[in-house]
Amino acid sequence: MKRNTMKWRIFKYNIIIIVGLIALTTIVFNIAIRFYIEGDIKKQLSMIAQQTEYTALHKGPDFFPIKDKKSPPPPPDTINETNKTDIDLLGFHFMLDHSLREPLSILNANYILLDNNKEVIPSPSEDYFSLPENIVEKVTNEIGHLKDVEDQKYINFTINGTEYISIIKPISNQNSIGLGWLVIYSTLQKVNQLKLAINAILLVILVLSALIVAVFSSIAAKKISAPFSSLSKHIGAIAERNFGTKIDLPVDDELQEFVININTMSEKLESYDKAQKTFLQNASHEFRTPLMSIQSYAEGIKYDVVEKDTAADIIIDETKRMTHLVEDLLYLSRLDAIEENYHYNALDFNDFINTCKERMNGIAIKSNISLIANSLSYNISIYADEDKLFRAFTNIISNCIRYANNTVEIKSQKLSENQLQITICDDGPGIDAKELPNIFERFYKGKKGNVGLGLAISKNVIEKHNGKITAHNSQCGAIFTIILPIK
Repeated sequence: MKRNTMKWRIFKYNIIIIVGLIALTTIVFNIAIRFYIEGDIKKQLSMIAQQTEYTALHKGPDFFPIKDKKSPPPPPDTINETNKTDIDLLGFHFMLDHSLREPLSILNANYILLDNNKEVIPSPSEDYFSLPENIVEKVTNEIGHLKDVEDQKYINFTINGTEYISIIKPISNQNSIGLGWLVIYSTLQKVNQLKLAINAILLVILVLSALIVAVFSSIAAKKISAPFSSLSKHIGAIAERNFGTKIDLPVDDELQEFVININTMSEKLESYDKAQKTFLQNASHEFRTPLMSIQSYAEGIKYDVVEKDTAADIIIDETKRMTHLVEDLLYLSRLDAIEENYHYNALDFNDFINTCKERMNGIAIKSNISLIANSLSYNISIYADEDKLFRAFTNIISNCIRYANNTVEIKSQKLSENQLQITICDDGPGIDAKELPNIFERFYKGKKGNVGLGLAISKNVIEKHNGKITAHNSQCGAIFTIILPIK
């Protein structure tokens, strides 16, 4: 998997999240389970202490003589009596040990009996009840630090690397047989083993989960990045001017619009590329014709083949035609340029239409055409660049005058609160149905051989004003429909 790719980035972030979640889960789990186990151990120790306390206090008097400070010390016992006492003490300790074992689960609990002087009451048999080293010292030190000798206390300590937890319970006020303190303690060895086992199980679960998530993340990253790789190839093809291939990929909804826009862009670029080629071909032909005519008549004048006046008039006309063509080309290139500035101002539409009529009326009269403009009965303002919009309208009006038989009419009406519709129609033969889709293209040459840029300029200007222009035929002639936004 290569770096600096979307697939690698998705996979990397997923791995980081997985590792972070594993670490966080492990830490939180261990903290939580430690608190839970320690709390549970304290409850068990408390329960064991209560049961052992009950055994010691209620069964102790059966084995221990009641101590009384006023009574004289007992006489020396016989051997048989001593043996009996040892047997009784041994039985008592076995009872205490039995009381420890009944409620146990993971604890390995044991006990220590202390008298009121914090001295250990020894077990009759060290073989059965052997105390680990230093435990008594730890316990007695803790008892010495107790401020309130009537409350039980939990302590944790470590001896020779082994962790212990214990409960110290004062019972001197509850008996008269000399028991001062009851200490229940247990190693945490089984608890730690349990934690290790749980952590091992948790680690296996997390590792398997991480592997599964990593595999699915890799597959997901591949599926996500695959459309982009394909799109990159198509865009590269477009950059090489191969516009014909459409993108046909099964993509998600989020990319569907993106793919549609790329296909639309490819179609428009293809159309624009063809239009540019046609434009260059027609432009070169359009310039070649007047140049050849000028050259021919200039040579005719030189060799006295044609009349000078006739040749001069033709040369002047062809020169004017070329000049007009060059001006239109330069104007259209400026309109296409990003840096072309439009100076928008509020414009009274009735005044604008009347101005268009007045300026074009001379050309109409010269061609014996009646130019009619119907003004609106109310004032409407549009937001426009007056000079550029005027050129767009005059180009359309002049085109209608060129093909009209008798009349060119300009009509205006309000479509809605935000739109204004203007129709410019003539009573001529109309536009050929096959030519209608192409009349706004640059240098489009119809059946009559007429080419020009006027309608292309009009379309460009009107679209820059957020408007729309269309053309169609009626029973009376050609109709140009313009829709502009109202200020």
